[in-house]
Amino acid sequence: MKAKQGQSFCDLVIQETGDIGNAFAMAFQNGLSITDSLTIGQEIIPAGKENKSISEIWSENNLPATAITNIDFAIIVPDEGIGAMIIEDTFIVR
Repeated sequence: MKAKQGQSFCDLVIQETGDIGNAFAMAFQNGLSITDSLTIGQEIIPAGKENKSISEIWSENNLPATAITNIDFAIIVPDEGIGAMIIEDTFIVR
């Protein structure tokens, strides 16, 4: 199978096997980490047991695509708020 735009490794695991439990087997089979970013068109070999009732949900027009880029992450989670404040610099204690 080939990765499409916006698909993470775990998306392909679910799409092809219907079971996220196969992630480590597929990662080992393909020499990848489950957190590796995929390139568009990258070939992945399925591995593990298939749960057809789940994998049949995904068709060519209904593919999972949950990968997030650093640019997307910066838009969704801006660097502000109490978690980003520095005491006596951006967070003044009175």
